[in-house]
Amino acid sequence: MAFFSAASKADFQQQLQTALAQHVDPKILPQLSLFAEQFFGIVALPELTERRMSDLVGSTLASWRLLERFDPAKPEVQVFNPDFEKHGWQSTHSVVEVLHPDMPFLVDSVRMELTRRGYSIHTLQTSVLQVRRGADGSLLELLPKDERAADSHAESLIFVEIDRCASPTALRELEQSLLGVLADVRQVVGDFAAMKGKAVELQGRLEQVNLSIDGDELDEIRDFMRWLADDHFTFLGYEEFSVQEQADGGRIVYDESSLLGLSRSMRTGLSEEEQSLTGQSVSYLREPLLLSFAKAAMPSRVHRPAYPDFVSVREFDDEGRVVRECRFLGLFTSSVYTQSVRRIPFIRRKVETVVQRANFGSSAHLAKELVQVLEVLPRDELFQAPIDELFENTIAIVQIQERNRLRLFLRFDPYRRFCYCLVYVPRDSYSTETRLKIQQVLQERLEASDCEFSTYFSESVLTRVQFILRLDPSRALQVDTVRLEQEVLQACRTWQDDYQSLVVERFGEARGTHLLSEFPKGFPAGYRERFSPQSATVDMQHVLDLSEERPLVMSFYQPITAEENRLHCKLYHLNTPLPLSDILPIMENLGLRVLGEFPFRLRDRSGREYWIHDFAFTYAEGLEIDLLEINEALQDAFIHIYGGFAENDGFNRLVLTAGLAWREVALLRAYARYLKQIRMGFDLGYIASALLNHTDIARELVRLFKMRFYLARKLGDEDLADKQQRLEQAILTALDEVAVLNEDRILRRYLALIQATLRTNFYQPDANGKPKSYFSFKLDPRSIPEMPRPAPMYEIFVYSPRVEGVHLRGGKVARGGLRWSDREEDYRTEVLGLVKAQQVKNAVIVPGGAKGGFVPRRLPTSGTRDDIQAEAIACYRIFISGLLDITDNLHEGQVVPPANVLRYDGDDPYLVVAADKGTASFSDIANGIAAEYDFWLGDAFASGGSAGYDHKKMGITARGAWVSVQRHFRERGINVQTDVISVIGIGDMAGDVFGNGLLMSETLQLVAAFNHLHIFIDPNPDPARSFIERKRLFDLPRSSWTDYDVSLISEGGGIFPRSAKRVAITSQMKERFAIEADQLTPAELIHALLKAPVDLLWNGGIGTYVKSGGESHAEVGDKANDAVRVNGADLRAKVVGEGGNLGMTQLGRVEYALHGGSSNTDFIDNAGGVDCSDHEVNIKILLNEVVSAGDMTAKQRDQLLFEMTDAVAELVLQNNYKQTQALSQAQHRSRERAAEYVRLINALEAAGQLDRALEFLPSDDALTERASIGKGLTRPELSVLISYSKIELKKALLDSRVPDDDYLAREMESAFPQQLSERFHDAMLQHRLKREIVATQIANDLVNNMGITFVQRLNEATGMSAANVAGAYVIVRDIFHLPHWFRQIEALDHKVPAELQLALMDELMRLGRRATRWFLRNRRSELDAARDVAHFGPRVAALGLKLDELLQGSTRDRWQERYKRYTEAGVPELLARMVAGTSHLYTLLPILEAADETGQVPAQVAATYFAVGGALELPWYLHLLTNLPVANNWQALARESFRDDLDSQQRSITVSVLQMENGSEAISERVDAWLSQRPVLMERWRSMLAELRGASGTDYAIYAVASRELQGLAQSVGHG
Repeated sequence: MAFFSAASKADFQQQLQTALAQHVDPKILPQLSLFAEQFFGIVALPELTERRMSDLVGSTLASWRLLERFDPAKPEVQVFNPDFEKHGWQSTHSVVEVLHPDMPFLVDSVRMELTRRGYSIHTLQTSVLQVRRGADGSLLELLPKDERAADSHAESLIFVEIDRCASPTALRELEQSLLGVLADVRQVVGDFAAMKGKAVELQGRLEQVNLSIDGDELDEIRDFMRWLADDHFTFLGYEEFSVQEQADGGRIVYDESSLLGLSRSMRTGLSEEEQSLTGQSVSYLREPLLLSFAKAAMPSRVHRPAYPDFVSVREFDDEGRVVRECRFLGLFTSSVYTQSVRRIPFIRRKVETVVQRANFGSSAHLAKELVQVLEVLPRDELFQAPIDELFENTIAIVQIQERNRLRLFLRFDPYRRFCYCLVYVPRDSYSTETRLKIQQVLQERLEASDCEFSTYFSESVLTRVQFILRLDPSRALQVDTVRLEQEVLQACRTWQDDYQSLVVERFGEARGTHLLSEFPKGFPAGYRERFSPQSATVDMQHVLDLSEERPLVMSFYQPITAEENRLHCKLYHLNTPLPLSDILPIMENLGLRVLGEFPFRLRDRSGREYWIHDFAFTYAEGLEIDLLEINEALQDAFIHIYGGFAENDGFNRLVLTAGLAWREVALLRAYARYLKQIRMGFDLGYIASALLNHTDIARELVRLFKMRFYLARKLGDEDLADKQQRLEQAILTALDEVAVLNEDRILRRYLALIQATLRTNFYQPDANGKPKSYFSFKLDPRSIPEMPRPAPMYEIFVYSPRVEGVHLRGGKVARGGLRWSDREEDYRTEVLGLVKAQQVKNAVIVPGGAKGGFVPRRLPTSGTRDDIQAEAIACYRIFISGLLDITDNLHEGQVVPPANVLRYDGDDPYLVVAADKGTASFSDIANGIAAEYDFWLGDAFASGGSAGYDHKKMGITARGAWVSVQRHFRERGINVQTDVISVIGIGDMAGDVFGNGLLMSETLQLVAAFNHLHIFIDPNPDPARSFIERKRLFDLPRSSWTDYDVSLISEGGGIFPRSAKRVAITSQMKERFAIEADQLTPAELIHALLKAPVDLLWNGGIGTYVKSGGESHAEVGDKANDAVRVNGADLRAKVVGEGGNLGMTQLGRVEYALHGGSSNTDFIDNAGGVDCSDHEVNIKILLNEVVSAGDMTAKQRDQLLFEMTDAVAELVLQNNYKQTQALSQAQHRSRERAAEYVRLINALEAAGQLDRALEFLPSDDALTERASIGKGLTRPELSVLISYSKIELKKALLDSRVPDDDYLAREMESAFPQQLSERFHDAMLQHRLKREIVATQIANDLVNNMGITFVQRLNEATGMSAANVAGAYVIVRDIFHLPHWFRQIEALDHKVPAELQLALMDELMRLGRRATRWFLRNRRSELDAARDVAHFGPRVAALGLKLDELLQGSTRDRWQERYKRYTEAGVPELLARMVAGTSHLYTLLPILEAADETGQVPAQVAATYFAVGGALELPWYLHLLTNLPVANNWQALARESFRDDLDSQQRSITVSVLQMENGSEAISERVDAWLSQRPVLMERWRSMLAELRGASGTDYAIYAVASRELQGLAQSVGHG
């Protein structure tokens, strides 16, 4: 309890100071306060408040008085019991106060002496005080903490409270002993430097040794002495002595002048007896050991309470005899015991010798073990043990490592004063009790007077205890170590030990030892009295078989003394005891009657309980039971019945009576329950009794089932048929003997059911290789007698104790819902009625009718709604799994039968389910299971469901398709967001793509729409009002066109059902849709609408509505829309937006495009959905890794996914934008580049990547024909090619090392929202799909920006691989910041004509293409993205800004003219400068290379380069080359070659000009000088230019000659 309170230590000091002021003169109060602050400095505040303030004041004053006058030469020790009357304060403890000049070892030594005398320490306060004293010892001043003065010195004040001692004599003895300890401390500290000096001196004297000794060993001893003095030894004493031999031994003679430290008092005034030596000791001291070690006979009173060590150096005469021994007494410092033995001189040599002698070279493990043993061996052993003994013991210790047994090792010191005993004890059985038993045996056998021990625990299964036993050296002991070890072992042995030995023997050493540690308390006393250790090991094996998955194990046995018809068993159960009321009914149904029960409890280390129940049974008389045969079956049956895996009913008697396994009994029960559902008329009890009355037939029925569905795997067809027929005949013969007609009917129906079973999962293991907990049977109902009508084509019956269900199908292709039935008795009757209705309902669609129903049989009776729902879902999962278990799958178009299922029917892969009563929200669950089975229908298996981003809520598919629509109209000069456009739509506002799409712009005029039910007509709608109404419909939970407010429909419009016979055509409809007829059928009206002259046809529905003139309706494969479908040539809509799939055939699209229509393809337009899903998957893979690492919770992940919805949508829409832009770019030049596309198509075909006919791509002849009328590939065809080019590039990248480039890893960032890139950048770089994502991003970026044929073109030009081309492209892209400039152009949407945007992009593409080709040609095998971008990027940027200054003459004029043209068209100035100068920006690459070559400033080189160009008219020549028309690929390659040559030649001339000796500083003069030195070549070049100006036609030969002339000039030497 607290006697006072203080807020802080400062508060306490303030209170103490106030209290002290009442007792002392105010003059000394400041000094006293300073003292109190230091006196209580390290004492915790709670400890202080537990004492009375008056006592604290008293103790403070008592210590102060001690301090007031003190002679440092006479240490003060006071031991007293504070008494209030005598001392002014009191304490429940005795008090020790020590005042002593501060020096090492004081506190340790005082504390040690108190402990040695058995006093417990309750309070220990130590203060080192800086004081100034007068000559008489009076205190002049106490200095503040950490302050010093010239005449101050440190004094140590020790205040200790110990156990109360009432004896004044004992207090005086303690006082005297403490004074003696302090005297020892002063001796040690006073001589410490001298002793250390002796060590150094001896080390020096070792230079000359009169002893034949190995030089390395001598060096090691010198090192040791040096190491010893280097703060590794606390010197307590030093002595030198010689030995005088006598008849009965010898006498030790100390040189008193040599004594230092404790030796001064220990080695003077010795008696004859104390100087006498035994013969054995004399022999040892005469041994020629230069360095030796031993233990002192008495424990140290200074520093540490251990026996001090002797370190001896012997001196020898000329003949090598020992003449003197120099011996240090002391304690090795703590670091010696912790640092590696291989760092301690002398013993490291011993260790190395042991390791070498062991020669474990071939076994790294043993060598490692040996080193570890030596590392942790007590240092006494390493210092003192002779090398041979050390080797033997360490090898023996290595051999016992990790063996769970006791071992003992003994070693006597040379003087026989100590015995060192190492005992290795199994850690699990080690305790204080065990240690005391071992200690007692050792002390008795070795007649030891004292024993010290130290225990070493490690990761080993053994605990090591070192006993140091104090012996009488005068007694000669003979010790048998092996016998002593056995005595120690026996002394520790118990029932538990016998059990432990048996456990190790049975389970093996490692597992047995682990097992014993898991159950530290073992078996209870009651068990130990009843059963032997042998029984315990058997029971432990059964206990180990228990787990959460298997909480019950059973074992039957018959004791030798058991009576007839008696059976015993043990039940082993996890966590809780088994209630007898649960056990008895199960045993009764198994045919066993319980006579008695005994429970026992075990508990493991974690506190988990295990119960063993011992039962005695009796069974029916006359029943022959072979325990060995029936044991396992009975055990399995009980365990599975108790666990709920099998039902508890009369069928279970078949285990004992028929010898069936529990699953075989469950099989017969399952068929019985099906018999009940097909209304056979017998209850389950009667069916069971029929089987029990005819166990032979029951066994044969099971055999028949096993033969059909298990053994048949191993039999040939003929063999199987023969065996099956004979078995069926045997059953029929046995049935003839059944006298009871109803039993005969039941057994024959069993036979019919087995024969009608087509498939079963009975022998199909689960994922863990174990039998499944449920059965499913595929039946042919039409072959079962007396089946309720109508009999479906197929039926699957699923059975488990938890759930039953049936799935009925009217045909192989059928669909229908699954319902949660509540009719357990006749659910099949309910389902049969429903399937009849479903057949009629499904008559108008391809699939026939199907229906399923399941009944949960164990719904919680007292559970909540959630509990009931959870159980229903679990049952639904079992039911779905049962269906899929025996259903065929499709893989790559091939039927894959289910594993371990024999089929007695044909292929049957079509199985679909849907929601029904009670299962409306279960579709996701069904699809999840289908995914687990890798079922070919995927999430089409169960219609409905959702996962991840809600595409409809995001509107992502429609938004993506709208990007295409925007582009189509933008290229026609229309802004769909602001301009009014007319739209005809396919679908309704409830649909995702249609609904979201028709809300993308508020200026849309939806003039008509249709779905499968209605036709909506609004000839002249108000865009704003109709938008609001469409939004209202979309926001409804469900809607149709009939929900549209008809009052808003313009005159002449309406909503017409497609079921109507005729629709009257109003004048407004005629005008809007260019219809002439007065009446049309709904199909004819839709056909007319599809051909109406509107701006946009928006497809957000299902069906194919447009084909080509060359296709038949049958080829389209959508019969339902044959009546409304139109040809592409007949479409008059300007644009088609394909939000839905398959709205047009590919040939229909091409025909539409060739007739001027704008469209892409469905897989381009509606890529938003799949792209969004891909982003979601990649993000989830990334975030799931983060979740798994514990850096994020699943809930946080889901929240982050939600927060990134807009960011993901933005990424998706950007991809749509870029891809459609690439298509526009391709279409823009498709006619001129037709040859390139032909080569690409041919290359893809040659590589086996493309089937031209399958993808409806035109033949070469067809393309030639198109070219003749000025047309090339259409957008739909280009859509196919852009996809294939990306696929092929991705594949090439993945096959290369490009995705592994660290620089290119940054491409990952563009695939994820910025938020993810910033938060999880490192995790992103470890993404499981990193290579695939990087490859995809690069491929998309390259093809979207550089064009479809970019890679193919550069591959042809340079011969480099696609991966190399892509790598070079990334370098160029980043050097020239191409994405930035593309974004600048994209930002001009609706600000400049789309044609101009495409032209600007053409310039960027040309720059990218030329620069990439330059890198491929000039850095063929040494592309390094990071290096090249870092090298060229900043310098290109710097020079690019100086184009104004660098360009000269006509070159500058042309650049200015282009720049002006762009800016006048509305292009921003910076972008205009960039695009106008793309050809010059490209030349910066060779310019920079020339700068590298010449070492000149890049700006100087650039100026020279352009000056050379101007002087030689090279820009004009380049312009001529660039505009050369190409008729074939060879001419294209030649043109590129001419341009590459020109780059190289201009660079060479530039370098030559710069390197010209004595050239002018002015660049123009320098260039003129260079040219003047080559008059002949210059004249030839000027003539060549004149020829080119006058040439007509496109003769490539003249350009080849021109290139050769320029090459000659570039390579020339002056005056040539």
